Amino acid sequence: MRKILCFIALLLPWACSVKEERSGCPCELVVRCAEPLKTEGSVLVSVIQNNMVVKQGMMSREDFDAGLCSLSVPRQPSTVTVFSGITDMNTIDGRWLDITYDHQCDAVYSCCEFAPLKGESYECVVTPHKNFARLFLTVIGMPDGADATVTGPVQGYDLLDQTPIQGLFSCSPFIDEIGDEYCMRLPRQVDDALTLNIIQTGKPSIKIDIGRIIAQSGYRYDDPDLLDISLLIDLYKSSAMVIVANWEVGSFSLLEY
Repeated sequence: MRKILCFIALLLPWACSVKEERSGCPCELVVRCAEPLKTEGSVLVSVIQNNMVVKQGMMSREDFDAGLCSLSVPRQPSTVTVFSGITDMNTIDGRWLDITYDHQCDAVYSCCEFAPLKGESYECVVTPHKNFARLFLTVIGMPDGADATVTGPVQGYDLLDQTPIQGLFSCSPFIDEIGDEYCMRLPRQVDDALTLNIIQTGKPSIKIDIGRIIAQSGYRYDDPDLLDISLLIDLYKSSAMVIVANWEVGSFSLLEY
């Protein structure tokens, strides 16, 4: 019996009790959304302290919506980032969310929230915002047998603060069932460098600065929720028409390039 009591006495200094300083004990962090998530795919939650990811977890949309995201983290002021809608994008070194070459951006919604994490538990309620834009592209005068690709300078997102990370983005847009419209998802851009490349066998490629065309229409990539874009390119007239979702009905921009 004496040996058992001595063993318990040795354990007690290492345990957190109500009478002791508990700042060294972890905080149980629960992360949930203010409303059901708006997109399919997995959810990636990262906890950042002192500009480093100290805890990270991936779960299904169903589990996150059910309030099952619970992480044990050190008691320090933290930033919590949430990316939902992950299907094809990959994490690199736990720090970046990367778009695979020749793939479109996932339908990601994301957000950053501050969490003080001073007590035994903390509930962080988040509201992810739309961090991608659908591009609907129609090309009049598309050469027979030609292929289209869209290239740009943003390859993914920084998990610490949601900012776009620079790198080569290249994707062949999907063509709809009718065959007259291309569509794809774009990441948030940092400049106007998006380029449409029309590739023909045995002929020089046609390059159109669609990033500049979109910018001239008044589109803003710094909006919290990115709007979708419809872009009509007329190769015969060297003109373009841009329509942005949620703009006033009937409003559009007609531009030359």
